[in-house]
Amino acid sequence: MSGHRIDHKLKVNSDDLIHQLHNYDVDLKSNHIYLMGVDRGYEVNSGTEEPGVEFTMANRFIKNINICMRVNQDKPIIIHMKTCGGDWQEGMAIYDAIKSCPSRVIILNYTHARSMSSIIFQAADKRIMMPNSYFMLHDGSYGIEGTVKQVKSAVKFEERTEKTMLDIYANAMTENGSMAGKDKNKIKKWLRSQMDSEEDVYLTAEQAVFYGLADAVFNYDWKTLSE
Repeated sequence: MSGHRIDHKLKVNSDDLIHQLHNYDVDLKSNHIYLMGVDRGYEVNSGTEEPGVEFTMANRFIKNINICMRVNQDKPIIIHMKTCGGDWQEGMAIYDAIKSCPSRVIILNYTHARSMSSIIFQAADKRIMMPNSYFMLHDGSYGIEGTVKQVKSAVKFEERTEKTMLDIYANAMTENGSMAGKDKNKIKKWLRSQMDSEEDVYLTAEQAVFYGLADAVFNYDWKTLSE
């Protein structure tokens, strides 16, 4: 392969903004990505519910964030997130893509950061809640089938995902909010007690900031969003 070089700074014509936004969920000129339920071309639950985090969303997002960080190397990436949550493994693929991104990443959350999307939210360098959005954490629901051995193996795996989830929340809470600097294991016990008590733990945008699960509530000032 001698004599061949890969140009890691892509040169892309970003004039067709509407085409990019509606077909690929990305605006290369502004470095904005839209992390939203993907229209897969067929009905999902009679067309009434958002598909949430699944492989189509993850595949598209990984491509988009890699393009953005290469086309605009000196620009922060702003992710507009509006998703109800969804699949654990696909959500963690999105989480890892954000965490590994060398660019500064800002997530602006619409409607809800809940379930899997509340975990994705923690990957950003700056986490902003829309004023009327909310945060929700809970134990995931699982559907497991197969042989007895397969079910037992799957349960063990799901127990590990619970530990990962609590670690992600606790790591964020030790750095910001009312529990900053507190013992991580104590925070995890507190989280566990909240989920055991309420099952679905709902927080307002302001409460999410208070507990360190978000950095700010958006004040509608677009000029300061990327600071």
